[in-house]
Amino acid sequence: MNRVTKNIIANYIGKLWGFISIFIFVRFYIDILGVESYAIINFYTVILGLLAFADAGLTATLTRELARDISIAEKSNLVHTFERIYVFICLCIAIFIIFSANVIANSFLASSNYTPTTVANYLRLIGVGVALQLFSTLYEGGVNGLQQQVLTNKIRIIWSFFRSGVVLVPIYFFPKLEIYFIWQVICNLIILLVLRNSLLRLLPNQRPIFSVSLIKSTGKYALGMMGIAFISAINIQIDKLVTSKYLTMEQFGYYSIASTLAQLPTMVVMPIVTAVFPLLSLFVSQNDIVSTVKTFHKYSFLITTIATPIAMCIGLYSVSLITLWTGKPEIAQSTEYVVKMLVIGGLFLCMQFTVFYLALANGYTKINLYTGIVCLIIVIPLIIYSITNFGMIGATFPWVLINVSSFFLIGIHIVTKFLPKQLSSWLIWDVFLPIIVTLIVVILIEMIFFSFNSIYVFFVKSVSIGVLSFVFNVFIFNQKNPENEFFNYELMLKKIRGKLSK
Repeated sequence: MNRVTKNIIANYIGKLWGFISIFIFVRFYIDILGVESYAIINFYTVILGLLAFADAGLTATLTRELARDISIAEKSNLVHTFERIYVFICLCIAIFIIFSANVIANSFLASSNYTPTTVANYLRLIGVGVALQLFSTLYEGGVNGLQQQVLTNKIRIIWSFFRSGVVLVPIYFFPKLEIYFIWQVICNLIILLVLRNSLLRLLPNQRPIFSVSLIKSTGKYALGMMGIAFISAINIQIDKLVTSKYLTMEQFGYYSIASTLAQLPTMVVMPIVTAVFPLLSLFVSQNDIVSTVKTFHKYSFLITTIATPIAMCIGLYSVSLITLWTGKPEIAQSTEYVVKMLVIGGLFLCMQFTVFYLALANGYTKINLYTGIVCLIIVIPLIIYSITNFGMIGATFPWVLINVSSFFLIGIHIVTKFLPKQLSSWLIWDVFLPIIVTLIVVILIEMIFFSFNSIYVFFVKSVSIGVLSFVFNVFIFNQKNPENEFFNYELMLKKIRGKLSK
C-alpha cells in the first residue's frame, strides 16, 4: 500500500469520526442546551470560516513547500519563519473579536434566551478558541505537507473525541454555554502544542533561523492564497452570517443543522484532496506531466464517484435523516428544501476541488481570486434580497449560483491552461459519466424498494446506492484506464476464492 493510499485511508478515518461525532453529539447539544445555544455554537464555525483567510495563505504555502523537493534545513527554517508571523496574526484575531464582541452580539444572533451582554461574553471565548485553532492548522498543514497524514488524523480524532464528546460530561452536570466554550479553548490549546511538537520532531534542526528570503520567495503565492481564502470564506459563510442577522435565533439554528448535513459530501471527499495535493505539488515541481495528468483524472473521477451518491441520498432522504438525527420532525420538515438546495451547491463545490488544487500546485491563484471577487459582488446583495423576500430557503439560492457557475468558469479555464487537451476527458469521463451512472442506480433502487414503507428503509437504499454506483463507476474507469486502475477486480476475486478454498 503506497503512502497516498495510506494517507487517504487515514484521512477517511478522521473524517468518518468527525461525521459520526457530529451526528451523535449535536442531538445531545440540542437536548441539553437547546436550539438557540446550538445556533451560538455553530456561530463559532462561522467565525472560524470567515477568519480562515487571516493566515495570509501561510498554511497552504507551508503544505505546498514542505511537499516539494527541498532540504530539511530549508523546510525547518520555513516552519520557524511562518510560526513567528502566525503568532502575530492569531493574537490580532483574538484581540479583534474580544473588543468587537459587543458590536457583533448586538448586530447578529438576536436571542430570546440570552442578553446581548451574555452573547458577547460567549463571543470573547469564541475569539480565543478560534485563534488557537487557526494556529494549530499551520502545524497540521506542515505535517500534511510531509505526507504524514496518518499522524495528523490520529491526533485529530483524539482531539475531536475530547472536544465534541467528553465535553458532554461537564455540560450535562453544568448546562451552561460558557462551560462548553471554556472546554473548547483548553482542547484547542492542547492540540496546538501536540501538533507543533510533532512537526518539529519531523524536521530535526536545532538552530532554525527566521528567513526574510523565504518570505520573499513564497510571498506572492501566500498573498494569492490569502486573497482566495478571504473571498472563499465570505462566499461560503455569507449565508450563515446573513441568516444569523435576518432570521430568529431558532431559525438560524435550523439552518445550521441543514447546512451541517449538506456539508457531508464535502467532508467525505476532503480526505482525498488533502492526500493528493502534496502529490500534485511534487509532480508539478518535477515537471512530470504524465503523472500529473493521471493523478488529476484518477482523483477527479473518484471525488465525483463518491460525492454524487451521497449528495443524491441526502437530497432524497433529508426528512428521514434529520428526524433520525435530531429526534425532532418539525426541524426536518422546516429544512427539507433548504437541505436539497444546499447539497446541490455542495456537489458542484466538491467537483471543483481537484481543479482548484491543480492550480495551487502550479502556483496559480489569479482565476480563483478574480472569480471570487465577481461572485462576492453579486452574492452579498442577492442573499440579502433572497432572505428578506423568501426566508430561510432564500439563503440557498446564491450558494447554488456560486458553485455551479464557478465549477464551469474556473474548471474550464484551469484544465485548459495546465492540462491541454484534457478538458473533454475531465468533463465527460471524470464528471458527467459518474453522475449519470449514479442517477441510473438511484432510479433502479427506488423502483426495487418502491413498495417498502419502513421508516428505516432509506438507510438500506442509501447504502445500496452508494455501493452499487461506486462498483459500477470504478469498473468503467478501470476498463477505460487499465494502466491507471483503482482496483484489479480479477486479482481481488482470485484472492477471495483462494481464501475460501482453504
